Amino acid sequence: ENIIVNAIKYGKPEVPTEIKIEADIIQGKAYIKEGATAGINYHRISVIDNGIGFDQQYADKIFELFQRLHSKNEYSGTGIGLAICKKIIQNHQGFITATSKPGKGANFSIFIPVE
Repeated sequence: ENIIVNAIKYGKPEVPTEIKIEADIIQGKAYIKEGATAGINYHRISVIDNGIGFDQQYADKIFELFQRLHSKNEYSGTGIGLAICKKIIQNHQGFITATSKPGKGANFSIFIPVE
């Protein structure tokens, strides 16, 4: 829910928000660098938006507790939503990634083992 709410919150004011949700199964060996285990298949759920995006250098920072890329004056929030998402996914032996470019939207992918 938090990822979808963020896609709406960080939308471009002048552009209608678009959110695309995709799901598939991938092999862990293709995502070792991101935290996968080779030999395990993962459900991948991707939430892709057309919002304001962010600089890729902050892709890990946004999952840290109380870390924000914008001031509270710009966007409301506590800075805990994505940290909670990450913890929940880790509790299911999975991981989450984020890719983005400023002004080009964001792609959050959740990986949960199939077995």
